[in-house]
Parts: sequence; C-alpha cells; structure tokens
Amino acid sequence: MKSQWEALYVELRDGIRSRRYAPGQRLPTEHELSASNGVSRNTVRRAYLALSQDGLIRIVNGRGSYVMENGIVYEIDAVSRFRDVLDRLGVDSSSRVIESLVEAAVAEVAEKLELPEGTLVLRHTTVILGGEVPFILTTRYFPFDLIPDFENRLSRKGAFTPLLREEGLGDLHRVSTTVGARMPRDDEAALLACPHNAPLLDVSALGRLSGGRAVEWQQAVMNSQLIRLSFSA
Repeated sequence: MKSQWEALYVELRDGIRSRRYAPGQRLPTEHELSASNGVSRNTVRRAYLALSQDGLIRIVNGRGSYVMENGIVYEIDAVSRFRDVLDRLGVDSSSRVIESLVEAAVAEVAEKLELPEGTLVLRHTTVILGGEVPFILTTRYFPFDLIPDFENRLSRKGAFTPLLREEGLGDLHRVSTTVGARMPRDDEAALLACPHNAPLLDVSALGRLSGGRAVEWQQAVMNSQLIRLSFSA
C-alpha cells in the first residue's frame, strides 16, 4: 500500500504526464493541496520534493511550484549556451562546482587543445541546474596559462565566457560538436538525479577564440528526459 505522499506524488505525476497540468503551470500551494486532499502540508511537501527530484517540477522559493518545461530544446550553434536557454524560459539557472583542479594534459586533451602532452590544464567539472533540477554534467579543459588566477576566478564567476571578455580575449566560438548516447554511470545518475535505465546524451565540443586558438574542450552528459538538441548552421 502506498503512503499518503506516494499516492499524492503518483496523482500529480500522472497529471503532469497527461498534460492536465501544462508545462509552465503553477501547481496548487501546499496549503491548497493539504486542504483538498485531507493530508498534512508535510505530506504535500514530500510529494513536491520527489517531483522536483524527478525533474517534473521546479520549486521557486517564495513563488510556488511550477511544471517543468520537459523536452527543452537546446539549439546549438557557434555561440549558444544552455544557461541562456533556461534564462529565456524564465528558469533560474546556476552551476555547481563538483571538482576543479590543475593537472598535466593527457594525450587526448593535449591533442584537442593543440598543446604539448603534459602541459598544465585546468579541469573543471560542474552541474548546470535550472531551479533545483540538474540538466547537464560537464567537464571542461582549458589551457591553464590562458587567464591569471584561472582556477579561483572561474570558480567564483561560475562561467567561462565573462572571464574571456574581462581579459579582452573576445568571445568563445564552438567549432565542433559530437553527440552520442549511453547509459549513465552510478555517479552520473546521482548527480543528474536521473534513472539508471534512461540513456544520457553524450556530447563533446571544442571551443576556439576568434583568432583560432583552442581554449575549451568539453565533455558533457545531458539528461535526455529533459533536453532535446537541435543544430543550426
């Protein structure tokens, strides 16, 4: 027998999947659902938390809970950024640093960044979130000598493109993108809060400055339940 919060979770989940609750729609408040279903507000809160962890809703402190725009289309071109897509949809975007360290470039990374093997690079792994929902887990490699105090400044800023502009290096242009699909590892499923049996989009991309220097090699996995990729010339 399902507990009260599980029964409420299933009812809301099915309502979202059937489009009874439309993408972007504000869900009833905890007080309203508590009164209409004869359950405690803690029961409602737990059901909403489970929906949020499944990427079905986003909870905005002080504003309420909203049905997630499932199947967000990420149109990839030379300068597009996923956080810009979320911002246009009115979803608060952020990034959480998982790991950031300086290391010697292994052969693959050195080849992509056109550096001698063993050159110092900054490896920076983050999760990109919309509201509280994790969408993308990405590991990016940069030439360590590109920007003074690179590791600390990138961790504080949370974004690479503004740092390039601060240093007068210009804009970053994506020059190649490769997309595949695979099942998630345990750590990826945990960080993206996605099922182990749902494939991830596996994306690699190279970024260059306008002068041609390779400055970013990115390997990312994306929650395929939440993101669809579209490519434009």
